[in-house]
Amino acid sequence: MPIERFVWTDHALQRLAQRGLTGDEVERAITRGHDTRKPNRGAGDWRVYGQRADRRRFVVIYDQPAGRDQRAARVVAVWAIR
Repeated sequence: MPIERFVWTDHALQRLAQRGLTGDEVERAITRGHDTRKPNRGAGDWRVYGQRADRRRFVVIYDQPAGRDQRAARVVAVWAIR
């Protein structure tokens, strides 16, 4: 089932600004990487990697499904890879 909706935690929204990422970049990374996602051991069920237009990579931690909504992903955290 495709992801159609994104729910953002306050923590993830704060990290966007701090890391210089956009919501579109993060949502695109989840959508593109969902089929090859990796389990995450901490807060959040899944981990995917994205790449910005300038080729810098970043990590997204998310839950899917978000609660009972199979079509939603809950973005938990994002950070840039150095």
